[in-house]
Amino acid sequence: MTLIVLFGVFAVTLYSGVPVAWSIAISTLAVILSGLVPLPPAWFAQQVFGGANSISLAAIPLFLVAGGIMNEGGLTKRIIDLADDLLGWIRGGLGVVNVATCMVYGGITGSATADTGAVGSIMIPAMVKRGYPAAFAAAVTAAAGTLGIIIPPSVVMIMYGVITGTSIGGLFAAGIIPGIMLSVTFMITAWWIGVREGFPKSENKPSVRSFSLHLLRASPAVMMPVVVLGSMLSGLATPTEAAFVAVIWALLVGGLVYREITWASLWKVGEEALKMTGAIMIIMAVSTPFSWVLTVEEVPSWTAGLLAESGAGPVVTVLLIILLLTFVGTWADLGPTLIILAPIVHPIGLAAGLTPYQLGLIFVISGGIGLFTPPVGTNIFVVCNVARIGVREVTRRLWPFFITSNICLLIVAFVPATTEWLPKLFGF
Repeated sequence: MTLIVLFGVFAVTLYSGVPVAWSIAISTLAVILSGLVPLPPAWFAQQVFGGANSISLAAIPLFLVAGGIMNEGGLTKRIIDLADDLLGWIRGGLGVVNVATCMVYGGITGSATADTGAVGSIMIPAMVKRGYPAAFAAAVTAAAGTLGIIIPPSVVMIMYGVITGTSIGGLFAAGIIPGIMLSVTFMITAWWIGVREGFPKSENKPSVRSFSLHLLRASPAVMMPVVVLGSMLSGLATPTEAAFVAVIWALLVGGLVYREITWASLWKVGEEALKMTGAIMIIMAVSTPFSWVLTVEEVPSWTAGLLAESGAGPVVTVLLIILLLTFVGTWADLGPTLIILAPIVHPIGLAAGLTPYQLGLIFVISGGIGLFTPPVGTNIFVVCNVARIGVREVTRRLWPFFITSNICLLIVAFVPATTEWLPKLFGF
């Protein structure tokens, strides 16, 4: 009866237009106030406070601020110029440049939406101007933008680590190889489409002089993710401390080296980071009592027992987890998906033989795929707004990226070395 009320109230409020965070809070309060969970309302308040009272969550606004300063301070533009000089001369080269830029930019922001919006605002108009179809430019940006949550640092990994108790530093290390693998497959896909459809290419092949000049200009920006990740993986800094390093580095480069940061742009960056952080923090806070109710009602154990009784082996269980996460990801945002499914799926995945880091990357990658899969793919709406085209046009162009990303997801799920080698190497 408790679960019927919990999920029933959640579904009714959500589909009535109530924001996700408040739907979660109202459904949890409903089972408390109805007496189904014999606890006072004060317990709910304590749990909400505890859900947001984590030093690890402080890394989220810092990484978002660093990414915003990176874009406003000219770092993103110089990375694009370097990638264009190196790769723009091949057929479909700007599509490859788009992915490469998202890869580097994603190594700072930790947010798929920020990555997609920042890179898309520059790359989509540039690709259209050079003769690329607007739908392709938008599609490659929507897919590549998900690298922001897969290549560390990642806001989603931080949330997953807090919810499941998994080492955030270990998750960051585990995300490097899958992130590179996805980047390379997206680049190959963009190049293959460019060759097949005869997309334009730059007439100027890179010379030692031009490449050296662009590399010199972009080196402070390119070094930023190296410094941030290096400080974490070497043990010199925690994820939160590394996020502070990212902010300082972005300020120094954007303000003193490139001299493009203004007080107005800093205000804009702070405002955007505040909005995104507020939304994330509210969801994380109210998820704690919600997850507690699920655990007390033994939903994870019940689900695991149901799978065991059905005779589903480890391989089938892993495939069912992937299918569930991918399906839910197409309809729900990553925050609610993590809050509702992580406490349930985490013990089931471990029982099926998945490692904590492997399971975490399956969550992140499948959630990323959901971001560029209709009908509720957030990245699709971001790029459609930038390119001023319809969702249907972009969706038709996304299928090759959808196929290649799912292949990478299966490799992560069934080849543990992709997520286990680097965490072990760095001592996580």
